[in-house]
Amino acid sequence: MSLDGAEARMQILCIDDDPDVLAGLQLSLRGLGEVHVVSDGEQALTLAAGLPRLAVVLCDMRMPGLSGDEVLARFRQQWPLVTRLLLTGYSDLDAAIRAINQGRLFRFLNKPCPRDVLQQAVNDALEHHRLLCAERELLEQTVRGCMQALVDALAMASPASYGQAQRLSSLIQQVGEHCRHEAGWATTMAAMLANLGLVSLRPALQEKVLHGLALDAGEMQELERGHRRAMALLDSIPRIQPVRQLLCLIEPALAEGLVIGPAERQRLAPQVQLIRLVRRYVQLEAAGMAAQQALARLQAELPEDAELIEALRVALGPQADIDRLLELSPDMLRAGMVLARAVHTGHGLLLAPAGYQINDSFVERLLDACPELRHGRIAVIIPARLGGHLHHQLLTRAAGD
Repeated sequence: MSLDGAEARMQILCIDDDPDVLAGLQLSLRGLGEVHVVSDGEQALTLAAGLPRLAVVLCDMRMPGLSGDEVLARFRQQWPLVTRLLLTGYSDLDAAIRAINQGRLFRFLNKPCPRDVLQQAVNDALEHHRLLCAERELLEQTVRGCMQALVDALAMASPASYGQAQRLSSLIQQVGEHCRHEAGWATTMAAMLANLGLVSLRPALQEKVLHGLALDAGEMQELERGHRRAMALLDSIPRIQPVRQLLCLIEPALAEGLVIGPAERQRLAPQVQLIRLVRRYVQLEAAGMAAQQALARLQAELPEDAELIEALRVALGPQADIDRLLELSPDMLRAGMVLARAVHTGHGLLLAPAGYQINDSFVERLLDACPELRHGRIAVIIPARLGGHLHHQLLTRAAGD
């Protein structure tokens, strides 16, 4: 039975309390992938967390501790893309039916199971896993395309809101890497769309929200209406439940009509905590607060988030040192730099707040709106990721001006 290289690298987990059965399974399945064996359900769940390419789990029904149907139900909750198979005897028929209903089994096999039947079933399960992963990737690409269209609309309608959202998303990914907290696509998209509700607000209110300033009751109602209008746009996009849930937990005003159970809230809590913390930092940054000062404020406001704040400090790197702030001419600005001070048009309208992450089109928009700045200086902070040769060129040129 030939398998391609991708399938040969897939991981198969076998669970049975009989050492002889495990030895037989390992021998029979070793040609299909990387086989791991374990003797009880709790150990299997622990081991699975360290198997990044786990594709198939094959579990016996009758074991001490967790039964097979309970184990597979847990796998379905934690690793829904892993294909699940059950080994059972005829006397376990009722339990097998329960396992099918609760664990959404791909297949169940009677014991003793002929070797060729076992191999074919596991091979089919590997193919099923591959198809599930391919379908999810396709769906995520489609959803991301729809979401990106909304992000592009935000960029055109409210460049200042877009710049702050881009800064928020970038920092969330960096902080997540430093504290080993995965910021997946839903977290990233929720961060990018957190400001979508600002598009319909009057400019003065947008600016207050971007700077994290206190709002009166009327302004709060106006902001809530803006967020609800944004959520109505998202309602028509399928398969974005994780994004909508995160937005509702970040903005409680959006929670109407969306029921999130306690277990789901607990699962999403770390992502919500990460977004809220970094969002607060970005608001303090937009209000003109230096990095060290903003970090100190966060420590005072959110002492329970000390680990995340330290990860944010590490992610900021040289930005946390105010001496790294430079004033550059517009032609020296590069994508990824961060505005240290807000930029307003000649009519006093906010073009970009402090903390705005510069993108490729910013300089063109800046000079269109503020031609007087062509020969002026823009205060920026250069992130560590723009280091190396470019960073050296900028520092050398700035020192010689």
